[in-house]
Amino acid sequence: MKYFIITGTSRGLGEELARRLLSPEHHLLCISRNRNVALMAESEQIDYFEFDLNDIDQVDRLMRDVCNKIDESKAEAIYLINNAAVVTPLSNIEHGSFEELTTNVHVNLLAPILLTSLFIRFSEHLRIPKRVLNVSSMSSKNHLPGMSVYSAAKAGLDVFSQCVGKEQGEGAFAVKVISVWPGMFDTSLQEEARSANKDVFAASELFNRVKDQGMLVSPTTIAEKLVDLLLSDQFAQGIVVEEL
Repeated sequence: MKYFIITGTSRGLGEELARRLLSPEHHLLCISRNRNVALMAESEQIDYFEFDLNDIDQVDRLMRDVCNKIDESKAEAIYLINNAAVVTPLSNIEHGSFEELTTNVHVNLLAPILLTSLFIRFSEHLRIPKRVLNVSSMSSKNHLPGMSVYSAAKAGLDVFSQCVGKEQGEGAFAVKVISVWPGMFDTSLQEEARSANKDVFAASELFNRVKDQGMLVSPTTIAEKLVDLLLSDQFAQGIVVEEL
């Protein structure tokens, strides 16, 4: 049995990743603020954890509960996909509220750091393949006014992935960690950017042009590519994949 821990499965890319991974040989451990009832109805091989990743102090408890669902005697491989993300505040930094700023950093950067740390700690005794895929963004290098916190968090996620890759090394049972830019695809984050007040977030016009010109691919397409990468021999230690 292969086990997949996936964050942000209530909608969008996370939901499509979970659907792509549904299989009698796969057990999914899904994490999101709201339970995805439709997804759970599609398979009995799903455990669901309703959890807000902004609640940083409880992440350790969450991962203990998640790992308790893994039958180590049957586990052939374990994977962690850090997919959950928030894009707000979509404004110049001085206009972002304290809550928006801290939530952005918690969900986009600190939660993946903690989850990866705990994943490695709780699985280090297992002599099976173990991988962490961090869903990053081209925003880590392509910077727009009004997205400074999001871009900084994603850049941090890329550097974190590279550094942990060096820490883990190339041992037979080392945890392999990569960061991936999935490209432009239609999600709720894109919708938020398109619908933002252009007087506060001028780049909303750019996001609308991208949508109008048909430059966005579907989350299903991206999910297929990410799963293919996750399970392939191209999953190389500590790299940042800038193009799928």
